[in-house]
Amino acid sequence: MFKLIYNLVYALALIIVLPVLYLYYKKKGYDFHLKERFLLKKLNTQKPTIWIHCASVGEIKTALPIINYLKSCQDYEILLTIFSVRTYDFAVKNLNGIKITYLPFDLSFLIKKFIKNYKPKILIIQEAEFWFNLITTSCKYIPVVSINTSISEKSKRNITRFRFYFKPILNSFSKIIVRTKEDKEFLSQFVNPSKINVCGNLKLLSEVKHKEVNLEKAKKIILGASTHSPEEEILIKVYKEIKDDQTMLILAPRHLERINEIINLIENHGLSYGLRSKNSSLDAQVYIIDTMGELTSFFKYADAVFVGGTIANIGGHNILEPILSGKKVIIGKNYFKIKDLVELAKSIDVVDIIENEIELKNTILKHLKNNNIDIDLEALRKNIYNCYIKSIKEVLNG
Repeated sequence: MFKLIYNLVYALALIIVLPVLYLYYKKKGYDFHLKERFLLKKLNTQKPTIWIHCASVGEIKTALPIINYLKSCQDYEILLTIFSVRTYDFAVKNLNGIKITYLPFDLSFLIKKFIKNYKPKILIIQEAEFWFNLITTSCKYIPVVSINTSISEKSKRNITRFRFYFKPILNSFSKIIVRTKEDKEFLSQFVNPSKINVCGNLKLLSEVKHKEVNLEKAKKIILGASTHSPEEEILIKVYKEIKDDQTMLILAPRHLERINEIINLIENHGLSYGLRSKNSSLDAQVYIIDTMGELTSFFKYADAVFVGGTIANIGGHNILEPILSGKKVIIGKNYFKIKDLVELAKSIDVVDIIENEIELKNTILKHLKNNNIDIDLEALRKNIYNCYIKSIKEVLNG
């Protein structure tokens, strides 16, 4: 009965919203690809497929190690479904050797037709994409696997409150591969625990692309990455308190249009500065990275790394890049946008969260003495990868 109600409500919403979406995308100069979404246009596939669904660019990047492994399965073609135009464009430009199309609208007859058209052996869904018909209809024909699943506090409340919706979905999965034991513990209220594997966070398998900068390091380096106001001034004040001839501060502001503001700030504090764009000497007390695409290359040289947007009330920026470059990170308490990454970093003891300027100073001093990551990151990455591949193979091979 609920399935019928869901289909009726979804179809009604689609009738109302679809013209608006179509006109919006057309005004932006994009094709909304209605033919693909209604399966009026079919890709030419030569073999049965392994169907992978990723909703966003970030999910595609996270799932790449799994996608690349499955590409090696010679008996199948990889079929990737996405939802947004931006994600489609990214996938087409960056993924070779796989078929890419739009996810059909979440109506039972469309999901059935999709499966009939492409004959997938399995459906692998990246993260918690809990579309009702996508999962409860697909599971009648093929195994459905959720990977890199993490249940936030908000999601826990929603799943508990709307269990009539989520419980059928969760029980339709053949396997749910979660990031943490806590995720498994929560989901075990709704699903047989034997269906849930704890494998860790796939984001730890991300690759950091370095651009060679050939930095001749002669000093200890404090690096402020993706900083906002007032973080630069706080770092400058801390640097002035602890600096000596063997220590320098590197600032990489999030927004390059603030460079003149930061230069004025440095001069007001009586410090010398150099600009990356001018190939300035590293003899300056403060060195500013005012170029695009080079920040990640500086992480390996840093002795203390502060990631910005965490003292400023921004919510935080990517902390995985310095961690995967072998560095512990320091952040402020405003990390609400990257909470999942911070929880991951805390679980392997590679992040320090500071409350104030005094704590920032003391933590930087600690990192300048020793910023070595105690855990073997490569071994951890290998274990995560092997766990995911083993779990997927178990389902794929029946």
